[in-house]
Amino acid sequence: MGKYIVEKVSVPENSIANESLSYIHYSDAYKVLLPSESAYDVKFIAKKFLTTVPSWVSYLMKVRDRIVSFIGLKTSSRSKVENIKLEQGSRIGIFRVLNCSSHEILLGEDDRHLNFRVSILVEEVNGLNYLTVSTVVYFHNWIGKLYFFIVKKVHKVIVPAMLKNMSV
Repeated sequence: MGKYIVEKVSVPENSIANESLSYIHYSDAYKVLLPSESAYDVKFIAKKFLTTVPSWVSYLMKVRDRIVSFIGLKTSSRSKVENIKLEQGSRIGIFRVLNCSSHEILLGEDDRHLNFRVSILVEEVNGLNYLTVSTVVYFHNWIGKLYFFIVKKVHKVIVPAMLKNMSV
């Protein structure tokens, strides 16, 4: 198992995720203390986080893509995390890189049923460095609410599992 203790928190006030949607119907955030000896380039940390996807999550994404393709929702690209560049406009899986700063990367997608954003924020607080991964969602219609009702149960397990298993 990983070495990180995951804490459920509110979306940080200084995160650009808070202003990335016209309205937020759902939000969550998970935070870990990073080791003091680590480098804190947000792109490096984001890549480490995004490469910790457990195999069962990859399998679930393949199943999800098959199901949602029948109802016309967007599916994930098959780009390898190791080969992507975390720059505005690039893609990784179901994510599009929407914004990059020196301490935060905002990923997300807009679709017919919902819009979502995922923030990967690295910040220093009282000499300690933290990583917070936040998710915010806007529902367009009942399909979005139904879809996320199902996804939310898995999402609440996936993000903490990825954070616990990160190696920085």
